[in-house]
Amino acid sequence: MSIINCPDCGKTISSLAPICDHCGTTRGDASSEDLQRYKERSIRNHLYRLSMLSYASMTIVILAFAWYWVATGSFQHPANTSGPYYLMMVGAVSYMVVRVLIFRARGKRKAIRRGE
Repeated sequence: MSIINCPDCGKTISSLAPICDHCGTTRGDASSEDLQRYKERSIRNHLYRLSMLSYASMTIVILAFAWYWVATGSFQHPANTSGPYYLMMVGAVSYMVVRVLIFRARGKRKAIRRGE
């Protein structure tokens, strides 16, 4: 076993790997089971990245709320800046978009597991 470069993407892979983990290029004879594993792994990695984006969006919302709280003096007087409002809006919209993408990716994962 040695480490070689993928002929398509150029990243390093094992010489025994039937499918490139980075781009999905098949080398030699890849079985349908290998292709199934690659698809499941790529969807799992995609879901992980989307989950991290979801956490980042919620962090933005929490930071915007904290900014608003400080700007209003513990909600005692109106805020003199609209920055927290915009930041909360960006965080909330990005969170909703990421949640829709997660929902769609989970649907793809279910379809792959059913063999569609």
